[in-house]
Amino acid sequence: MRFSSFNRHGGRGLIGAMALAALWAGACRRQAEPAPEGLRVVSLAPNLTEMICAVGACDALVGRTSACLYPSDIVQDVPAVGGFGAPSLEMLMALHPTLIVDVALENEHTGRKIEALGFRRERIVCQRLPDIPDALVRIGVLVDRAEAGNALADAMRRRLREFEQNAPDGRRPSVYVEIWSDPVMTAGKHSFVAELVRLAGGDNIGDEVERDDYFRVSSEWVVARNPDMIVSLSQSHRGDAASAERQIASRSGWERLDAVRHGRVYRSENAGILTSPGPRVLDGVEELRTWIRAYGETSRGK
Repeated sequence: MRFSSFNRHGGRGLIGAMALAALWAGACRRQAEPAPEGLRVVSLAPNLTEMICAVGACDALVGRTSACLYPSDIVQDVPAVGGFGAPSLEMLMALHPTLIVDVALENEHTGRKIEALGFRRERIVCQRLPDIPDALVRIGVLVDRAEAGNALADAMRRRLREFEQNAPDGRRPSVYVEIWSDPVMTAGKHSFVAELVRLAGGDNIGDEVERDDYFRVSSEWVVARNPDMIVSLSQSHRGDAASAERQIASRSGWERLDAVRHGRVYRSENAGILTSPGPRVLDGVEELRTWIRAYGETSRGK
């Protein structure tokens, strides 16, 4: 976590962040305590995989999706059973799981087949920020780590309240979040990413579109809105923020954008903390706040 970004209200927030970081640091490592005997879990979503490990049941994981890449040791230790929400039934049968968790499946017909095979399947609702603590509690119960799930959920609720109460001072910058670059896509008003931008103190330019997902826009649409900041989450932007800024600035008309002219194009080192509703999401909000406070400082200096 970047603690330097806290404002004058952030003393209590810093303590809360440190406490949450300590909980996370201890929980996201593989636990010395063995998993409950006989528990064999397959996770079909990256955020659920993170939660299982965060509550201390990483050793119970016997299967994951190809999109589940955190914690990093699971990539070698836990086999992938398919893509995000798209498992191979043959691989599931070979693993003999006692519990399969998902947030959504690519094809619900697959879910009916999973249940017909006699596997226990649990759907965890986790699409918005307030869903995350509740999901941690439920995961904790399902994997026999209720105490850890409750502790992490309580810590996260406290940090969410602190973020809400200690909004950055000054004018809220307009923020264009690039989810994908070819075609150009951004986040609708009711999407998870837009929720993070608002909590961090910015105004997502995609909020004018009443959608809970991501949608295509034209270059002209972005240029007409002239955002104060650009946040790149696109996997097609390889490299660091400077590389993303060069790619964005090379588009016709984009060199005139305020965000480009003033060097306010940002790229997270780990886009997953801003796109996945899981335990690390407050790291993503704090990173956004760091950039938004930098905007506020430069704006006041004009």
